[in-house]
Amino acid sequence: MATSLTVLADAALRLTPGMTSSRLLVLAFVRDYFTSYGNSPSYGEIANALRISPTRARQLVKALVTSGQLLRRPGPRGLSLPTLRDEAIRQLRELGWAIDEDREVVIAPCAHSTLPDLPMLDYVPPGLAEVQGGVVAP
Repeated sequence: MATSLTVLADAALRLTPGMTSSRLLVLAFVRDYFTSYGNSPSYGEIANALRISPTRARQLVKALVTSGQLLRRPGPRGLSLPTLRDEAIRQLRELGWAIDEDREVVIAPCAHSTLPDLPMLDYVPPGLAEVQGGVVAP
């Protein structure tokens, strides 16, 4: 009986108005974990801390990565918090800028999505074609 009351009390603590979403809980946990341990938590640690399944933890992390609130790199502890630089790069890419982070090159988006076909030539150099009666012959 005491354990069921404890579970109910813990559930009530987790569902306060200040905690509006599971994603915010995950984000808060990851930030606290980075502050405490200096590296990324595993999906199992996120799941255990929030009392959710590891599958649900993966879904929530994926949603945070998609929204840009977390970054995911290869490896078992590949989560990281975005820096101001990472956020700026994400915003520029959303606006159509091409960014090569390795060479540190930023290219503005093209104002014209399609380029014109081959330009029309007003002048044909001598020797390439003969003009006969105003008509260009090959």
